[in-house]
Amino acid sequence: MKELYIRGISGLSYVALISGSLLYSHIAFTLVILVFTCLAVIEFQRLVNHKSYMPIALIILLVYNFYQSKINTLELFYPLISVFLAHIFLTYWLYSNKSIQLGYLSKTLLTLFYLGLGCFFIIALGGNADQYDPKNVLLFFVLIWTNNSFAYLVGRKVGEKPLFSSISPNKTWEGFFGGLLFSLIVTCIFWQFHSKFSIGFYMIVAFFISVLSTLGDLIQSRFKRYAKVKDSGSLIPGHGGFFDRMDSAIFVAPWFFLLLNFKEYVS
Repeated sequence: MKELYIRGISGLSYVALISGSLLYSHIAFTLVILVFTCLAVIEFQRLVNHKSYMPIALIILLVYNFYQSKINTLELFYPLISVFLAHIFLTYWLYSNKSIQLGYLSKTLLTLFYLGLGCFFIIALGGNADQYDPKNVLLFFVLIWTNNSFAYLVGRKVGEKPLFSSISPNKTWEGFFGGLLFSLIVTCIFWQFHSKFSIGFYMIVAFFISVLSTLGDLIQSRFKRYAKVKDSGSLIPGHGGFFDRMDSAIFVAPWFFLLLNFKEYVS
């Protein structure tokens, strides 16, 4: 009971910090995510026994130029391709029984493309300084938190069939479908207040977020198995580290960004 209490308090503090900064101003949200990114990068590099400051420097430079409206959406095509290639490799690594040795270059590229650019696209979801709109970012985080929370609660209560026992024994199919169901319910509620697109589009987005969020969580668990540790860090009591908390958001953000901008383009 005490562990659940600590987990709840630290989780709510994390949510309040992101939500508060998001609603306060673009610069506040950007700075919060950048700080979380740096901490997550440090934890990730510790997992893979790597140390390089170059990815952090490049992400800060990219965020600065995007914030100052020096980079438009079309110019983010190549970073998106880089992220998706990293995701393909990581998904293959997740399902492969082969032991893949990561060298210095591959660790640096994964830090940049998988983690760094993933965090960058969280910031990019809100637009640049001239076009800041927190609604889509709020939906993004609410859906991820809803999916993860109810996947955990439903799985803990009625979960029986393992989802991926070799990587994450506590994840179940019942938990996955529970997270998906509540994500769809929350999406319907959100649409009542922000109906920029059709309800069908938002339901598709919710479905993809649930699937990709789970995949991102499993990939992060794969890295922890690689390092033979339970958590990536200990900065968030009851949750582990910032990489533990941001794993789903890091993986989903580029895809969410692509879906929203594709819909904007064809509408």
